[in-house]
Amino acid sequence: MSARWMLTFTIRCEQLGVVVALFSNTMLFYLLTFKANTSYGAYRRLMFSYTIVELMYSVISVMSGMMAHSTETSFVVFDLYEGYVSRYLAPIFLIDFCAFYFTLILLLVVHFIYRYVVVCDFKKMEYFNGGYLMFWVFGSAACGVSMCILKFFAFPETERRSIELSEEFSLYYNLTMDQVVYNGPNYYICNENDECEMPLKDWTAMMILSNGLIFSIVIMLYCGYRCCVKLNKNDKQTSCRTVDLQKQLMIALIIQSVIPIIFMYIPILLLFITPMFKIGLGPYVNIAMATLSIYPPIDQFAIIYVIKDFRIGVKDFFKCGKKSDNTSSSTIFTTRLSLTKSHLSL
Repeated sequence: MSARWMLTFTIRCEQLGVVVALFSNTMLFYLLTFKANTSYGAYRRLMFSYTIVELMYSVISVMSGMMAHSTETSFVVFDLYEGYVSRYLAPIFLIDFCAFYFTLILLLVVHFIYRYVVVCDFKKMEYFNGGYLMFWVFGSAACGVSMCILKFFAFPETERRSIELSEEFSLYYNLTMDQVVYNGPNYYICNENDECEMPLKDWTAMMILSNGLIFSIVIMLYCGYRCCVKLNKNDKQTSCRTVDLQKQLMIALIIQSVIPIIFMYIPILLLFITPMFKIGLGPYVNIAMATLSIYPPIDQFAIIYVIKDFRIGVKDFFKCGKKSDNTSSSTIFTTRLSLTKSHLSL
């Protein structure tokens, strides 16, 4: 039963994703530059970093052409092998997407930590100024690269693995294993008597990757919950306009968490976890690859819509520079920053 159409579907989603992401990220970059003034502080710089990484994420997604296959004992991400480099080095160009994936996830977590500090513990804002902010950004990138390196060395191609996968690749994709390069864990190694052993290296590496995703979700939920509780309190010393902007940014971050949970976390966790329970999704796991590629434009359009300054900026842009009468929330944000620290902590 051929499922070659799944590969075509995934590639088309990646191509569409990068085109739309180029537009949405360019638009957001313009808004951050001209509509979000310096009163946005570290949040503006964080968004710049996030936008750049997300744009690179989309480009790498289409360049790597990453596809996936899942069996009852393992999963692999793979691409067609063009022979430009040796088979040993070829997976580097396949799993570099992993580095940007985890960097993007960690930068999103940093956003939530930043909002938590602004709303609930303003005294710690110094940890997002100057060199500290660069530490957060480059620290996220370093963790993303380390995850990529872990996958490269933990899940190399093996002759036995290629033999096990050859029948399914021939059946579903009409491909031989010489035509593809792949990377992925093997949770169970079984013999002809169906007696299986669990490779410690593969399980350890995958537990690190899976727990990293789960832990990041926990941090986002905790910070989001604490911020919502704080913002819903009636603080008489904080202006209504300030609280309004804080709620805008909080809603933006909630959307920034819901969208990746649906399009990034859940699909990847299913890819990671289902073979652990001997559930094979076969070629249909490529739906996860498709959702990963369409995430960036959806995420950025949502942020542009939620934040008032950005929404007004888009309207002004398409009105050829005609200014809107709406009150800019950057003024509100300036009011927020002019408050004393004692006014910001309860």
